[in-house]
Order: sequence, then C-alpha cells, then structure tokens
Amino acid sequence: MSHKGAVLIGSFMEPFSSHWRMAKGELSQALGESLVVIDSSVLLDLYRVTPIARKEMIASLRAVKENIWVPHQVALEFHHNRVEAARDQLAFYDETCKSLETAQNRALQCLNEFTKRSALDGNEKKRLKQPLEDAFRAAIDRVKSHQGVFDLTISRVLNDDPVLRALAELLDGRVGQPLPDGDYLEAQAEAARRRDNRIPPGYKDRAKRTNPDGDYLWWEQTLIKAADVRKPVLIISNDEKEDWVNKRLDFSLGPREELVEEIRRRADVALRIVNFATFLESVKVGTAVSVSRETLSQANIARRQSEGRPRRIIVSRAVLESFEGFAVRAIEGREKELSESIARQVKTPEDPDMKELLDAEVARHQDAIEMYQRWLHQLREAVSRASRLKDDLVIHIEDDALRSTLLKRVYEAREGAADNP
Repeated sequence: MSHKGAVLIGSFMEPFSSHWRMAKGELSQALGESLVVIDSSVLLDLYRVTPIARKEMIASLRAVKENIWVPHQVALEFHHNRVEAARDQLAFYDETCKSLETAQNRALQCLNEFTKRSALDGNEKKRLKQPLEDAFRAAIDRVKSHQGVFDLTISRVLNDDPVLRALAELLDGRVGQPLPDGDYLEAQAEAARRRDNRIPPGYKDRAKRTNPDGDYLWWEQTLIKAADVRKPVLIISNDEKEDWVNKRLDFSLGPREELVEEIRRRADVALRIVNFATFLESVKVGTAVSVSRETLSQANIARRQSEGRPRRIIVSRAVLESFEGFAVRAIEGREKELSESIARQVKTPEDPDMKELLDAEVARHQDAIEMYQRWLHQLREAVSRASRLKDDLVIHIEDDALRSTLLKRVYEAREGAADNP
C-alpha cells in the first residue's frame, strides 16, 4: 500500500471502496482530482432550504466548479421537478400550521372533558385553556413568520427563479449530451433488464410510474464521460437507496460493488459516492468557503425529505372522504381570504411597502388554492386507479407533500381506532 498525499491507495483499499468511507481530508483532495458528478437530488434540495443556506451551498459548488459535470438526464430531471420541489417546501409551512391547529383542538378537547368531569366553573375553565391557546397561537405565528423568510413562491419560481439563475451561471458548459436515439433505446432496454434482475442502479425505482429509467440513464451517461476524461468519479447525491450505496447497520459506506466494478471495466477509473452534507463539510475543510452549522443541518434535513419513500398507501374510504372534505374546506377558506386581500389591495392608498406585503399575501393564497386543487385532482385520479385490500383501497401517490399529509391522517385514524376499540 502507498500514500498519495492524504489519500490511501493500493490493492488492499481501492478495489474495496464499497466498504469504507473517505475521511474529510481525503475527500477534500478527491474533489480537486475527480470528475464531480452532481445528481438532481442535490440541485432540487436548493429549493428546500433558507436563502442563507442556499447561498452557502451554491458558493460551495462554485469552489469546485472546474471539476463539476452534470449528466443530461440529471439536468432534465431538475427542470422537470424544480417547480414541484419549491411547491413541496411551501406546502410544508402550511401543513405545519394545520398540524399545530389539529394538536390544539385535541388538547382543548381533553381540557373540555376534564372541566366537565371535574365540574369546573367558566372562570376556571378559561384559566386552564388560555395559556394553551396563547402558546399555540404564538407557535403558529412564529411558523408563519419563518414562512415569510422563505423567499420562493410558485410565481417567483415560474418568472424569476433565483436558483435557476445561479445554476445557469454555475453549470454553463458543464452539462453532458443526451444519448443518441439508438443508444437511448438500448439504454432503456438495459434499464428494464436491470430492474427485473435487481442489478444496480435503478432497480429500486421499478414501481415508479414516471421516469423509472432515469437512474440508469444518467449512470450510463456518466460511464461514457468517465471513459472520455479518464479521471476518478465522485458522485454527489442524496439518493442513498440500496441500489446505489452499500450499507451496514443502515449506515452508508460507499458505492455498490457492482458499480465500482462496472466503472472500472468501462472507464478504468475509481468511483466514490457521498451525500451533499458530506460534500459541504469537505469543502469547508479544504477551501476558504464558509459553511455554517445551520446550513449543514438544513442539508441533512433536506436529504431526509428527498429520500425515496414508498409511493403506495393503504387507506380507508372514511379517511379519503375526510381528507377530501378537508381539502374542499381549505380551498373555500383560502378563496375567502384571497377575496379579502384583494379588497384591501383596492382600498389601500398608493403605499409601495404595503402594496408589496399585500401582493405577497395574495400570491400565498393563490399558491395554496392551486396546491389544494391539485391535491384533490391527484387524489381522485389515484382512487380511480386503486386496487382493493379487504375494505381498504391501495392508492399510488407520487406527490411527496400530498402523500405525507395523507399518511398523517391514516395514522391519526388508526390511533383513534385504537383509543376507541
């Protein structure tokens, strides 16, 4: 075994890179020597963080700009999904407020039951409830204030997207070409074969209705690029499913052995895979770029949000009807608030600051109405294609925000049934 700078190399290490992690110093050196391939999961996470964290993340990518390369399929998936990524983050704020309101109502129901059984008078009942109501109101107001800090709305993403502008500058001239038509068809066939035989990458996407070939397509494009440049490949990706990385005790170590062997056979180069948070830590160590603890924390949270999750949900008709009623009421409530905001716009004098606030308020209501309308449409489509499992339905939901919100209601219904056998 020999040393190259801080990086261990040799016949005892390199062929077995699936089974060990690179230290921060080793990874910092590798960033300067490798073809740094960025996955769409990383680019889309820029929509899931605060403006300050996003600025530091983009600065970190700029620090290794000369080595960055993006497969054509990755760029395509980013452009297809960027609006939805921003929408999911906006939905997160709304759903947090809804969850707090639900928790408040449950807590107040408990207190109401307590006051009845304890025969408390109205004044004592008010003294019990007031601190609880004040605390929930303060928490909800704080969440809404953080939503105001988040600088993206659907309107802005569609018309003046700061993430898109930053990436357009960063990745200009660093995006690969699509596969020629004949090679593309062959790659699709190979992707299907791999899914059927559980050969990485991509077989974990076999249940996806849309873009099940995506992972293999950008892997094939990366193999072609690696054979051309003859440099080690370092993939930055938050996709840590088992068809990409080798795991022990649920900890990611390195790329799957099959991928290491395939890139060695096709391009005669080494392969490493790290997530975005690990990349940010390494850039912080090896360059003058500042990456705060808060940004690292947000990168880890965004990574967990974007990890692949089961798309099928087993749900009762009662929960579906309850959820549909909730969405309809949410639309009606938002439409009323939208009308009131528009009316204030008309009545408000020409005050630029007030106009800006009201414009943002109107945009938030419009975005929320569009989200709930889209959820209703997607849910009804899913129900129309659902299969049955005893008295329940098995539905397929691609939208992360809709799926997590619906799952929450499924769990609440189960808890309620368990409490009232």
